[in-house]
Amino acid sequence: PDVLAALVRAVGSPAGAATAALVPYFGAAVGGESTAVDGLGLDLSRALLAGIDYDWRRPFAPGERVHVRVTVEDVFRKGANQFGLLAAEFTDAAGDLVQRQTVTFIERGSGK
Repeated sequence: PDVLAALVRAVGSPAGAATAALVPYFGAAVGGESTAVDGLGLDLSRALLAGIDYDWRRPFAPGERVHVRVTVEDVFRKGANQFGLLAAEFTDAAGDLVQRQTVTFIERGSGK
């Protein structure tokens, strides 16, 4: 409830409550920064967030407990750049999917 209330205040519009309930968490960082950094082997000094895709099944409910599973879906190179895809799945107490986020990172090549 505290996270959702803070997001509602930050959005600051009549749609704030509905918006906050859709994306209160950045899946790639739920387990801490090391989830993306260690999981993908990123050098943060050269890393960029390239995109986020959402699959919403329903909004998050204030006070509900969710389970989050973050996995590395793919790591590949294109030229001098490394790409990494993380997926975060949020499920409720019954095991039903609430939301799935797919996050793409790019680590720019070192130019060597």
